[in-house]
Amino acid sequence: MNEPVFVGIDVGSSATKCVILDGGGELVGHHVAASGFDYAESAESTLAHSLLQAEASRDDIAFCVSTGYGRASISIADRQVTEISCHARGAREWYPQVRNIIDIGGQDTKIIRLTDEGKLADYRMNAKCAAGTGTFLESIALKLGVTLDQLDELAMKSRADTVMNSYCTVFTGTEVIERIKEGQAREDISMGLFRSIATRVSEMMSARDGPVSATGGVAAHCRALIRALEEVLETEVFLPPMPQHAGAYGAALIALESTQAERSSADHVARG
Repeated sequence: MNEPVFVGIDVGSSATKCVILDGGGELVGHHVAASGFDYAESAESTLAHSLLQAEASRDDIAFCVSTGYGRASISIADRQVTEISCHARGAREWYPQVRNIIDIGGQDTKIIRLTDEGKLADYRMNAKCAAGTGTFLESIALKLGVTLDQLDELAMKSRADTVMNSYCTVFTGTEVIERIKEGQAREDISMGLFRSIATRVSEMMSARDGPVSATGGVAAHCRALIRALEEVLETEVFLPPMPQHAGAYGAALIALESTQAERSSADHVARG
């Protein structure tokens, strides 16, 4: 029997992430895979890979927290927590001073505002529109005949201050085609897309004061997005070591803390 482990599973619309911590809060396993059609199956796959890395078994799981779009489909979960809370918890563990968290995922963009004590003060989400999300970028990259990674590489070579005028995926696609016809460089068009997202993020933010961190899959794979955010927000944007796993990491921390709270309560009752 191995030592107990604490699991966080974040089932997003595009990707499923898993993080495993030991009793001391150290990361011992993690994995990410496409969510696909079956959230439960993708969760089982990421969990299996993470347990293998952690050299642990399912019997060693002391507590599991699920989060994300598909959190209700995780049968092994002892508790379900919103992705807002989990991303906030994960980002603040890496950066205790953070006040604003920008989470750009496959289907939505969330802006999370924290108090000085790390409590949720406000959050905003563009759930009804794909503009400014991973899907938005992948759609435009497809029109340009490149992958998302190639789009990022092109954007990082730009030295112009190009900005797209439209946030809508359909209208932006048309604008990209027009700019190509006008002979604008691919590098500048690419960077313009990331600046468009950064401008949209800036407009969603309820406040600008305090340190900013970016989480989510787009932040993990696109250096140009961080560059664009820093330009538009005029401040440093902290990128965590594992931005795509921020939600799963926060969920695993909550799993660990839930067990600690239960143990503390039990000890209090025993002493009483």
